Parts: sequence; C-alpha cells; structure tokens
Amino acid sequence: MVIKAWFDALTAKQARIVAVLGMEGRRHDIDFIITCRRYDYVEEVLDMFNLHYECVGYHGESPREKLIRGIERQLALLDVIRDFDVHVSLTSPDAVRVAFGLGKPIIALTDTAHSYFVNKLTLPLANTIIAPSAIPMSEWSRYVSSAEIDKIRAFDGIFELMWINRFKPTGDSIARLGIRSKEFVVIRFEESRASYYGYGDRSRLLIRMAKSILERGYYVVMFPRYPYQEELIKSELGLFLRLGKLIIPKNMRLDGIDLSWHARLVITGGSTMAHEAALLGTPAISYFPQHYYIDDYLINKGLPLYRCVDEDCLNVLESVLRADITHVDTNSVLSRMEDPTRLIINEIKRFVNEGK
Repeated sequence: MVIKAWFDALTAKQARIVAVLGMEGRRHDIDFIITCRRYDYVEEVLDMFNLHYECVGYHGESPREKLIRGIERQLALLDVIRDFDVHVSLTSPDAVRVAFGLGKPIIALTDTAHSYFVNKLTLPLANTIIAPSAIPMSEWSRYVSSAEIDKIRAFDGIFELMWINRFKPTGDSIARLGIRSKEFVVIRFEESRASYYGYGDRSRLLIRMAKSILERGYYVVMFPRYPYQEELIKSELGLFLRLGKLIIPKNMRLDGIDLSWHARLVITGGSTMAHEAALLGTPAISYFPQHYYIDDYLINKGLPLYRCVDEDCLNVLESVLRADITHVDTNSVLSRMEDPTRLIINEIKRFVNEGK
C-alpha cells in the first residue's frame, strides 16, 4: 500500500524539507503530494530538485491581507488536494485548517516558538508536533495544553540537518556567478513582513554592512525578500552593482547550500541560512533581534555562528572578518546530532497504520 502524504511548502527551507522527505519516502512506499505558495525562492528550490508540485495562492503582508489571502488559499487548496492520508508541514495555517476540516491526521514540524499567530492556528490542531529538543517544553505550553504535551516529539538536532547531511559541494553555484570560493559574502535580508516580525525594518543597517564588506574588496551576493529591499540596494549600492562587485541572483536555480559552502561569510536577518552555513563550517552572522534557542544550541556546540543586534552588528562583522576564519570542520559535531528525517517518516507510517 502506498501512503499519500500531503506537504505544503511556504518557504525555501520547507521546499528542501519535502525534497528530502520525498527521496526518503520512496523507500517506505510514501508518495508526497506537494503544494506551495508563490513566494520568495520556493518554486526555484522545488524546480532544482525536479519535484512535481502545484503552487496555490500568495503571501499577504498586512494583517488584513494575510487573512484574505489565507481564506482564498484554503478554498483553492480544497480544489487541488483530493486524496491524501496524512498532512505534513512546517505549520502551514492554510493547509492545517484544510486537513483538520477533512478529518485527516496532521504532523506539524516547528522550530519557531516565537511565531505566535501561526502556532496558535496550527499546533492545537496537530496530532503530532515534531520540534528540536533545544526549545524547552515550557515554550510550547502557550499553544498546547498540559493534557496534550505528550504529542510533542523532540529530537536532538535541527531540521537543516536533513539536507546538510546529504550535501556534497560542487562549485556549480560560484561558476554560474563567475566568482571564486571565499572571495565573497552572502547577505540575506530579514523577513520584515512576517507575522512574527515586529521589530522594525533593519534594511539600512544591512546596507551599511554590505558597503563595509564591499569596500574591503569582497564581492557580495545579496538576496532581498521584497521589492522595496531590492530598490534600496539599487539606490544605495548602485555603483557596486554596475561594477559587478554586488550580485542579486534571479531565476538562476542556484544551490544556496553550495553558495554558503564557498562563501567567506553568511549574514542573514533570519535563521535558516545562518544555521546552514554554521553546520557547513562557514562563519555566519544572524541579526534576528529576538532570542532564539536554536542559535544557543549551535553556538554551544562550537559552530561558527555569531549573533548581533542593531549597531553592534558592525562590530561583530569587523571581528569575524579580522579573525580570518574561513572554514571550520564540523563533521564530528554533526555526527552527534539527530537528523529528524527518520522520525518524520515513522510518524507518517504510524498514523496511517493506526487508521487501518
């Protein structure tokens, strides 16, 4: 019997999760039906792995628009998803609501205890919650009652291990961009319009950091998330764009992991790219302005991840570049961390077998 698991990918990170699950699932007779949302680099990552998917709906920005887009997307998903046994997602509110309404079991993956609104809409409806053990159980009590706390399955690792453990550098990414290994820095803007991000725009701080890096002679590869961020790059750093020292990749099907492997440094306002880089052994700076347990977990394991907030970021940047650490061997650390792929696959099989 083939199990049909529906996965809804909302971000590039989630696209990588389902890419790994799809590959591993075939060994266990699990067929993944993939839907996604038209946002950021989601479709580009899915295409990179030659996955079949259907993209439905868009990402809202204001609270009202998020609500409208969400309702529209739920109705659209009902037309796309006809037959499945279990739903899996990294807390997709629209997909979880649809799966719950159809009476299907829900496996929620999460590593963002701070994402209050999304967690409120999804975790109470989940049959199982899979989360890193680095996040204290007390954090989940805001979303799950004490009677249901045992539905949380914790693992000693992070989701990014799912693809980092399967990665081999090729150099294809830098060949496409025409740059050499360790002569560039990767910069990713913050997710300023996410429901959890109430910290104000930090784009100008990132522009200052980029300018400092460019003036040192490095190339910079920048990934804006929104059109206004790209316009800011063009207006403030236009000279470097024209000189070819600053690159904004578009529609290039670049493997971001390969790019991070070859980078001198990765800077991000989110977490995923910083965590990926640190696991690979590439120094990374995260300027996400809230305490994040996963950061503590990786730093305590000796991985090259650095945190900063506001003006302190310029000092941290100076310190990291001055230290001249280009790569750290992380194999021994990674070998002691838990890849959650097997746990997710086993939970899918458990729900289907229990439902027979």
